[in-house]
Amino acid sequence: MAKTGLQGIRYAVLTGDTYGTPASAGKGVKCSVSVKNNDAKLYADNALAESDSTFSSASVSMEIDDDRQDVLATLLGRTPDATTGEVVRKANDIAPYVGLGRVITKIVGGVAKYKAEFICKVKFKEPNQEDTTKSDSVTFGTVTLEGDASTISDGLTWSKTNTFDTLAEAVDYLDTCFGVA
Repeated sequence: MAKTGLQGIRYAVLTGDTYGTPASAGKGVKCSVSVKNNDAKLYADNALAESDSTFSSASVSMEIDDDRQDVLATLLGRTPDATTGEVVRKANDIAPYVGLGRVITKIVGGVAKYKAEFICKVKFKEPNQEDTTKSDSVTFGTVTLEGDASTISDGLTWSKTNTFDTLAEAVDYLDTCFGVA
């Protein structure tokens, strides 16, 4: 298996156990998920007798091509001015929990497959800002959002995934994860 692409990053606000309408986060540049586990070991009679490694949380890093105000406002808990479009950052902004989906293209045995990945509950944080001046060569800038993933209300489920033969099937699967009929 060789991963060859990333596309279709979408999100929807999570309220209780229900997702709002999915929207595009922008064109995906990179996405990484780093899982944190609770690790416990029990030693008895001078040897490891029991061990457990269970999900605790995950760090999500999503790099997208554009810092669209509407997307960042939603993901970071801001309200754009309806008339001017201005977005004001406030110290007391509270980012909502969102579901986050993406499609990873991969090659398996010489055949393209589409792996849909859905993270059930993520809360994003204010991104760092880095801007550079144009010089002898052009360098493209992107925006990276980082957040923390946790389990949904069942206390167990934090992510869902499935692999399909077509991109359309993978997108349909993500729609199902978001609760879209």
